[in-house]
Amino acid sequence: MVREKALLVGVASREAPRAVVEEHLDELERLADTAGARVVARFVKERPSPDPATYVGKGSVEEIGRAASSLGATLAIFDDELTPGQARNLEERWSGAGGGVRVLDRPGVILDVFALHARTREAKTQVELAQLQYLLPRLAGRYGHLSRLGGGIGGRGPGEQKLEVDRRKIRKRIARLREDLGKIEKSRAVRRKGRRGLFQVAIAGYTNAGKSTLFNRLTRESAYVADRLFATLDARVARATSRRLHDVVFIDTVGFVRKLPPALVASFRSTLAEIREADLVVNAVDASSARAEEERRVALEVLGELGVEPEDVLTAWTKRDLVEAGSSGSCSSTSRIGWARPGLFVSAVSGAGIVELEEAIAGRAVPRSEEFLVRIPLADGRSIAAARASLRVLEQRVAGDDLLLRVSGDPAAAPALWPYVEKVASGAASRRRAARRQK
Repeated sequence: MVREKALLVGVASREAPRAVVEEHLDELERLADTAGARVVARFVKERPSPDPATYVGKGSVEEIGRAASSLGATLAIFDDELTPGQARNLEERWSGAGGGVRVLDRPGVILDVFALHARTREAKTQVELAQLQYLLPRLAGRYGHLSRLGGGIGGRGPGEQKLEVDRRKIRKRIARLREDLGKIEKSRAVRRKGRRGLFQVAIAGYTNAGKSTLFNRLTRESAYVADRLFATLDARVARATSRRLHDVVFIDTVGFVRKLPPALVASFRSTLAEIREADLVVNAVDASSARAEEERRVALEVLGELGVEPEDVLTAWTKRDLVEAGSSGSCSSTSRIGWARPGLFVSAVSGAGIVELEEAIAGRAVPRSEEFLVRIPLADGRSIAAARASLRVLEQRVAGDDLLLRVSGDPAAAPALWPYVEKVASGAASRRRAARRQK
């Protein structure tokens, strides 16, 4: 298979120093490699701010065009998202560079990698929806050369006619995909409802942090594992196998990355809901990565955007075996072990630290039996039945048009009753979980 030659382009500024941009381009190169391109050169241009027309400025455009011609590159990948106008301007200026250079940005590459790894119907639907939402505002540049064939009434070029037809088709397809995803989300919600009596632990974190390997270790499952970005796109659920983790289920989830396209986050909301509604989130961080701390921070930012409270996150520094084998570059294993606090230092491959991780999870999974009062209208028979089914009723009496119940149990097991709760002795974590599940 012939791999397309690509150039990487980033812009350094006061807000994003050159060293940071170089690190981001390292990751972008991995994304490009995963998508099937071979990076032959990279450019980091110093600018106070991106150029509105070409992102890098006229002089840099000419320099990059010459490099593409000499190296035989047919693709230029930018580390930041380009506007449709910037991408169009760049492709027009490079139309003669070695036969033409296509322009792609980081969101476009991420979407391409997701499409490459989508295996199930749900993943394929989510990725296609994100791709079409990304493509729609960028269609104009694809037909510009044809739309200029004529002007005025009756003189519109065939390219513009084609553009309008394609826009209608894409909008229609987007509507259909959203309808399909709605059905998938309802199915997922039903499955989540069936797990409410169990303590749910979502394994989240930066892409390629070893989440699926950790999931397999904790559950004895055989989820697909590969040393590549976004190898897993589907949420997978399995019971824990350890005796100390009775009634605990683990959820393997899609990984995070810098500058994740908003369309992708929106499309994967049913998958990401597994994280938001979990009782505990294990943030897996690759301890062997030179950018471990930044990757931990990015993951925490995404978790925060999903509504996960910091108190409900447990950090697990993974790939301990690689660190102890000295394969983490200039960072020694002892320094990395020091970095791992607060949190746990584990290896899903060798099993080192797994017992400690299971014990930490077991400590969070202690049944939260609380005593509280619930006042439910007598007319709401469904809520009364739910209270009796999911909680232990200690005392009940009629108070006017309401039934007053003194109950014991985990409030998170019956989130529909929260509007009727009058008093809870404790359990802030349970209330947070119940509130998330009600949203």
